[in-house]
Amino acid sequence: MYRVHYRGSMACFLSFNNVSFSYPSSIKPVLENINAQFPLGWTGISGDNGAGKTTLLLLAAGLETPSAGSIRGDGGIYCPQRTDYPPGSWEDFFYSGDPDADRLMNRLRINAGFMGRWDTASHGERKRVQLGIALWKNPPLLAVDEPTNHLDRDGRDLIAANLEEYRGIGLLVSHDRALLDRLCGNCLFIHGGSAVMRPGGISQGMAEEEREALAGRRRRQTLVYERGRLAAEADSRRRLAESAKNRLSKKQVDPNDRDAKGKINLAKLSGKDASGTRLYKNMQNRVNRIDRTLEKTQATGEQKKGLTLRGAKARADFLWHSPAGEISLGEGRSLRFPELIILPQSRIALTGPNGAGKSTLIRRILAELPPHLDTLYLPQEIPVEEGLLQEIQKQDEKTRGEIIARFSRLGSAPASLLQSALPSPGEARKLMIACGVLTNPSLIIMDEPTNHLDLTSIRLLEEMLIKEVEAALFLVSHDDLFLSRLTNQEWSINAEGILRIQ
Repeated sequence: MYRVHYRGSMACFLSFNNVSFSYPSSIKPVLENINAQFPLGWTGISGDNGAGKTTLLLLAAGLETPSAGSIRGDGGIYCPQRTDYPPGSWEDFFYSGDPDADRLMNRLRINAGFMGRWDTASHGERKRVQLGIALWKNPPLLAVDEPTNHLDRDGRDLIAANLEEYRGIGLLVSHDRALLDRLCGNCLFIHGGSAVMRPGGISQGMAEEEREALAGRRRRQTLVYERGRLAAEADSRRRLAESAKNRLSKKQVDPNDRDAKGKINLAKLSGKDASGTRLYKNMQNRVNRIDRTLEKTQATGEQKKGLTLRGAKARADFLWHSPAGEISLGEGRSLRFPELIILPQSRIALTGPNGAGKSTLIRRILAELPPHLDTLYLPQEIPVEEGLLQEIQKQDEKTRGEIIARFSRLGSAPASLLQSALPSPGEARKLMIACGVLTNPSLIIMDEPTNHLDLTSIRLLEEMLIKEVEAALFLVSHDDLFLSRLTNQEWSINAEGILRIQ
């Protein structure tokens, strides 16, 4: 079995000490007072899109500097989510003649032909090159952001096996639960700028998180019940105190009734008139303490989540049709297919290995759709556009509010989005979905829709497409469970470039 050969001393651990970080445009810190120690081996980083996962990786790799606090570690390499540009040192990797580089290229199925076709390589192929170079450099710390995006089943297995061999400090952000469970001995959960480390893989950590959330909700319910009981008791004490005060008043006593006045004076001297007031104040103080505790306790599970996208079934015999044919993929490769048709009620999964031509077929379909057909298209990668938020800001107030509300219901906080100059890849994807639900599409085409999305958002998107959508679905995904729940027909492309309908 191939093993990593270390070229220098490796760090024993990475530690964050009261680390906070804010971007110049931030209203509040992205991360606040983070304290965590990361041992050798892989630690998963979990949190909603925009929670600060990527920021934490950049800080760990030494590519960002904390606004406050300190980080102890030797820095390392950050592997980004996106694969727009070739990674640095890629020519050194391909032409080094280093046995380690050769072994990695062999294990990751990277061939020298990638050098001349980066622009035409699939995102999955690019991802394998990106990670191969990072592993070849063998840094003391490797921070990997969504390594299985774009990858088919074989590609995911290749990546997992090679990451498993790494013996430094690994930080892993991924929506791939199987990968996190396979690699990680600990997981750091980020919520609202703070973080909690839990032992085990993501499944164990999420189960523990849910138990803690349930216990927190029960504590809150107990406090609410106790507050109601004490408030009622305090109100009763207040009324008794006021009644006692009225009874001890001499205003209604006959000036010549010395016995009555004497009893009132004796009661005041013995403090009986103040006992009811003291009891009331004690009760009210306990109510106030509970109120302060409730203010500090965040109620979980109260935010409304999930989207509605009814869409409309098109009144047509079919939405798209193509006779049997062939599409050139370049370099002598092609995609051959039988007669293809998308019906108004279709729910189609397009599957196949990386580079088989799935995205090429989608581009062909989009180009040939009738112009009057309302279509929601979510591409595999959303171009890096600083103007995405600005375009939303140009919408009228009602439309803008609806987009932000739907963005929130996909599990992300609008505040973190609005204070950033550029949305994260996951946030950009949610924004496109949020904009799309305002339309009334008859056809929804999504190319790897779960890429960059956090686990909560994937579940919400799944529920929306299952329960709410009447439009035709055409989905490309390497997430087998996602496709099995949403589609009933498969267009499968094999390694030879032949599409078959199943």
